Amino acid sequence: MAEVIIMNLDMVYSFYFILLLNSMLLQQGIQFIVDDSGGFSSVAADFLENIADEYTNTPVLLYAARGPGTYMNTISRKQAISRALHDVVSFSRLSSFCKLIVPIGLPSLSRSQVSAFLRIDDEKPYHCSAVYAAAIHSTSQARQNMVGILDVAMPALSLTGIFLIGEQNEQSFEWNLHSLTPEIAEDVKDLQAVESLTIHGALGSGGSHTSISEVKDSVYAGYQCAMKRPMFSHLSVASCPLPMPLPFHKIFGNLVGQHGELLRSPIPGSQSRGSFDVHSIPMAARLRSSSAILPFIQNRLGNLRRFGTERGAFGIELVRSWGFGKHELEDMGEGLSKMVMALDPKSHISSDSD
Repeated sequence: MAEVIIMNLDMVYSFYFILLLNSMLLQQGIQFIVDDSGGFSSVAADFLENIADEYTNTPVLLYAARGPGTYMNTISRKQAISRALHDVVSFSRLSSFCKLIVPIGLPSLSRSQVSAFLRIDDEKPYHCSAVYAAAIHSTSQARQNMVGILDVAMPALSLTGIFLIGEQNEQSFEWNLHSLTPEIAEDVKDLQAVESLTIHGALGSGGSHTSISEVKDSVYAGYQCAMKRPMFSHLSVASCPLPMPLPFHKIFGNLVGQHGELLRSPIPGSQSRGSFDVHSIPMAARLRSSSAILPFIQNRLGNLRRFGTERGAFGIELVRSWGFGKHELEDMGEGLSKMVMALDPKSHISSDSD
């Protein structure tokens, strides 16, 4: 497994951190997690550039995470344009120094399908970070891709029960997994899709524990029945569920049992449950490369042109004040256009701004 690093300012400028990097098994790669919604994105990009220069052959996986709070504030048109351009510049710079970048952060985690059996308060950042951390912990790296999508089922049986051993389901078990990556397309059939699925502690009928071979057989059967199949898939299975540390935030609903099993009826007098009530949960997480990410990239390319490179664009002076001139923006546009072309060869998007 690759090393995981959560970046902060103290670490970036720490000599100890450089020693830490030198002591790692860098040939296996490094995973970074960074909040790219604000000014720290620029610091992270400079730091990743140094990593790329110093450790040329070391692959980097970056989770670019942000909380719902970055979407909530009512802002003016000028602020909206500034945020749109920030997202373009941040994504373009960070992705240029990574083998794989995975955007994470929905506008409202509490109202998403991920939280079907969770009790999330979007205004409490630790609620969202708990879900993100569980998903990242439960996944394994995908293969040879530029921009990834992270899906999660928490708990794994919360939606369709596809992992219940012995049950037959003619529908795709994808319905049990929902994305933490924003701005993606739904119901996309991509014959070139690549994915890595990791399952921890899947339960059988009646909440019983299952063997690794049983889980694999169930998942493979699900793939055979699926309407949409990836070109390549990798499956990792662990018999141990995800343990809930003490203390842990009360993010589970009243249909989640002590071991993450789904109950037939809600627990009376309990709206939300924490680690004193839920000791462990079965988890499923999927890291995939798919053309479903196209809207995410296309939105940033469109905003770059509309606000940054077109003649008379409102954000030209703003981006210039950030230290980016015309040529830098054109290079960003070219990079985004290449991402779009790689995912959709039929697209004839040019990096020019005319």
